[in-house]
Amino acid sequence: MPFVALHAMLALAAPLLQDQVVPPPPRLPLPRPVASAPIADFNQNRIPAGRLAKGVLTLALDVVEAGYRPEGADDPVVRILALAEPGKTPQVPGPLLRAPVGTMVRLTLRNQSDSALTFSGFRQTSKADDDTVQLAARATRELTFRLDAVGTYAYWGAFKGATSVEDRLWLDSQLNGAFVVDSAGTDPAKATDRIFVISEWFHDYPDRAFESALVFNGKAWPHNERITLAQGDSVRWRFINLAAIEHPLHLHGFYYRVTRRGSLRGDSAVAPAEQFLQNMQTLRIGKTMNIAWVPTTPGNWVFHCHFASHVGSAVTLHGSPEAYTVKQAGDAMAANHADHESPGRHDMHGLVIGLHVTPSSSYRAPAVVQRRTIRLVALKLPNALAGFQTAYGFALQKGDTLPKADDLKVPGPVLELRRGEPVRILVKNAMDEYTGVHWHGLEIESYPDGVPNFSGDGAHIFPPIAPGDSFAAEFTPPRSGTFPYHSHLNELRQIGSGMYGAIVITDGPRDTTRDHVIVGGGGGVPMFDKFGPAFALVNGRRVAKPIRMFVGDTNRLRLVSIHSDELLTFRLGSDSTVERWTPLARDGADLPVALQKPGLAQIEMGPGQTADFLFVPRQAGELAVEVWISPSGQRVVQPIIVSQRRPERGG
Repeated sequence: MPFVALHAMLALAAPLLQDQVVPPPPRLPLPRPVASAPIADFNQNRIPAGRLAKGVLTLALDVVEAGYRPEGADDPVVRILALAEPGKTPQVPGPLLRAPVGTMVRLTLRNQSDSALTFSGFRQTSKADDDTVQLAARATRELTFRLDAVGTYAYWGAFKGATSVEDRLWLDSQLNGAFVVDSAGTDPAKATDRIFVISEWFHDYPDRAFESALVFNGKAWPHNERITLAQGDSVRWRFINLAAIEHPLHLHGFYYRVTRRGSLRGDSAVAPAEQFLQNMQTLRIGKTMNIAWVPTTPGNWVFHCHFASHVGSAVTLHGSPEAYTVKQAGDAMAANHADHESPGRHDMHGLVIGLHVTPSSSYRAPAVVQRRTIRLVALKLPNALAGFQTAYGFALQKGDTLPKADDLKVPGPVLELRRGEPVRILVKNAMDEYTGVHWHGLEIESYPDGVPNFSGDGAHIFPPIAPGDSFAAEFTPPRSGTFPYHSHLNELRQIGSGMYGAIVITDGPRDTTRDHVIVGGGGGVPMFDKFGPAFALVNGRRVAKPIRMFVGDTNRLRLVSIHSDELLTFRLGSDSTVERWTPLARDGADLPVALQKPGLAQIEMGPGQTADFLFVPRQAGELAVEVWISPSGQRVVQPIIVSQRRPERGG
């Protein structure tokens, strides 16, 4: 493969740059809207389109040329085809279609563009091949259909010849919208759930990296809506992924349950006994999910895709040369880019939702107590990774002597905590750049959660940790389980180069001869601009030190997936067989009994997910936990040597 050969050549030939091997060529101007095109509004999916009366929903959708500004007031406006109700401003995503089951829909589709289009998703209960509407340029079609099944759906359009949402790029990328069928008797106008459509404006080039804007409901962080919630209230969200890539969706500070899941053509309820607690779920292309959760702790929190490139500079149009911009009055979502990108700021873009949880009248801040102190030092070590890359990582400080760069560990040291025991983790930044540390999945207060310049409340906001400075993260772990910790600043570089580790919280001493932590993560930054990192490590190595087990012993495997930008697959077995294990926990929370059933020992996880399993080896020999970048990327190995225990000698 030419890509692999070039990769090897460059890795041996020269040290890597800070964020990729090969510097990117200059950016090109972006496609501009046609003259006099309206600027599309972003649609928060709160107001259903059309007119619902006497069991009939009547509506019309026009396809028009529009300008699209997915980011701030000073950022580029690009060209798209968009959907609008007649006489109204076009919207991204398109107008919300929502009505109770049994409703008869009378829809008029008008194509006011010069392109032939295909639409799908209006008649979900039909066969997929029958649920297409061909719409010639300047043509009009009338559709009548009945809503026969409750669920979360989507409708979408594309240039003629497209067969899936993945076939769309930039001009037709926003021809889509949410379609919700409620239970009988529901008034859609009074619905309290929130609907989030994920879409992407994607412009490819043959000789340089793509341009992309990834958005929730038409707008990207930091310019999108901030959502205010009340502590203790029930929250119900629906997600629809209409982008051409999957997204591991992570909620800080809380767990959620997936209550329904499906595709654009139908979904189904998840049985209550199988609704396990989780703080991340990978939403595949063209899939939907409903989640329910309760914000139990006040303060600022984020919900975001955990691929570092989906919340970083790869998915922003900011800074494009000769950008077409339009000033609009009253832009409540605008943010100051200069402030957002100044030194030490958390330069996030793309798929991020900011949350503010207001305290209940009974809330009381945790009292100051005596805490066990752990001193954790953030370090950099040049030329330590493949291709002479700089390693980022952590070391524990013991005594008064500050660890040196050579003491850096990838992954970082396992932090052994006790449930209910107050802890103070003093993070010292011994690097020459800013950082922040997130205690992923822990149900703690907002301030130490670790999102620089956002975590906290009011004037009490977590600052980025400057070079030479320290930060004390104080909290009391509320549950036993397996969790990761990692950088939450410049994630593609810092997490991708080793700035991650595992947290194990227990109720008592841990037998490390039968309780094993296996961390799959990154080992270097991307070779090319906006490419995914090509390196992976397991427990800090391409081939880790063997784990030793004995036949018949019950072992606990704590798997941590924390690659910055890739899904990882973990497989336990030999070259020819896959073993069986019993799942115990996901994301640090125990699984329901109904899900603790033995099964084949293979699992795919997104960045930040953890999974615990029980494994009992049945015979002596050599096994391995094989970890690879999904679906077919680099593979790394954690060997396991299983021995027959020698019988004890009699007295």
